[in-house]
Amino acid sequence: MREDYKTATPPEKLAESRSERERLLVKWGFEPTQLWLPPKIHNTTLDAVVEDTLAMGSYETHNYSVRSGALPQSSPIIAERIIKFWSEPGDVVGNPFCERIPHLLVANFLGRHAFGQDLCEAFYKHDVEKVKRRIGQNEFLDPENNYILEETPTKFVTKFNGLNFELRLGDSRHLDLPNNIWNLCINSPPYYSTIHYSDDPNQLGTGTEVGDGDKPTYEEFLKGLQDVYREVYRILKPGGFNAVILNDFRLDGIFRPYHADLLPYMKDIGWTLHDIVIYPLSYHPIQSIFLSQMDRDKHMAKQIEYILVFKR
Repeated sequence: MREDYKTATPPEKLAESRSERERLLVKWGFEPTQLWLPPKIHNTTLDAVVEDTLAMGSYETHNYSVRSGALPQSSPIIAERIIKFWSEPGDVVGNPFCERIPHLLVANFLGRHAFGQDLCEAFYKHDVEKVKRRIGQNEFLDPENNYILEETPTKFVTKFNGLNFELRLGDSRHLDLPNNIWNLCINSPPYYSTIHYSDDPNQLGTGTEVGDGDKPTYEEFLKGLQDVYREVYRILKPGGFNAVILNDFRLDGIFRPYHADLLPYMKDIGWTLHDIVIYPLSYHPIQSIFLSQMDRDKHMAKQIEYILVFKR
C-alpha cells in the first residue's frame, strides 16, 4: 500500500517544505503557474508607481480604443510578476518598446536598473516628463537619490531611487549598447498596422523604410521585429530572459496568430522558448452589437494575452 506523503515525511521536513514555499510565495507574490489569475486585492501602490494609467492618452478619452489614439499600456501587476520571477534586485531590465514605461517604472520600484528606447518622439517626450514628475513628486523615494545626469533631445539619463534609469529616442533595430549587459528584457511589441503609433518611416508596422513598398507586409513587419530581437539577444546576458507580452489579432478580416507567427523568427536568431504564460484580460460583458458580429463572423472574443518567455 502506498504511503501518504505527509505520513511518510518527517515532521521537520514538512515544516521546512512549508517554510520554503511561504518564502518563495512572499518573494514572488503569486503562484507560479502557467495561468496568471489577477490578485484578490488590487495593488494600488503599483498604480501610483506607473502614475497615469487613465491619464494622458487614456482609453476614456479615446472611447477605450487604441485605434482611435489611446496609448496602450500593460498591466503593472503583470510587469511586477515578470520582473520578480525572472530577475533579481540590482539586475538591469531593458525594454525596446517603452509603451509609456510601466515596465521600467515597476522595475525601478523593485530595485532594478532600467533602460528603454522608443521610436515615437511624442511617446519619448511623454515618458521623460513622467520620470521628471516622479523624481520631483514621489512619496515612495528619497529625493536625495533622484537626480538628472544627462538630458538631450534623444537621451535622458537619471539616478532614480538610487538606480540607473535611461531613456532614448531611436529605432530599436539599432540599440547603441554593449553586449551582455541586460539580465531581463520585458516588452510588448507593436501590433503591425492595427495601431498607428507615429508617422516615422522606420515604424515597424507602417513605415516606408521597413519593407520594399509604401507599407510593410505582415512578413516584412515580422522581419523588422526580428531585427529588434536580434539586438536584444546581443545585449542580454547569457542565461537572461526576454519576456514578450502580446496577443493575437484580426486585421482586414484575417486572423493573425501573432504569438505563434513570431516563434520561427525567434528560433532563427537563437532564442530558446523557455515558457508560455497566459493571463485573462479584464472581463466585461460583451455588448449586443459585438455579439451580433461574432454570430455573423463565427469567431470568439479575445479574453487572454500571452507572455512568451525566451532564454538567451
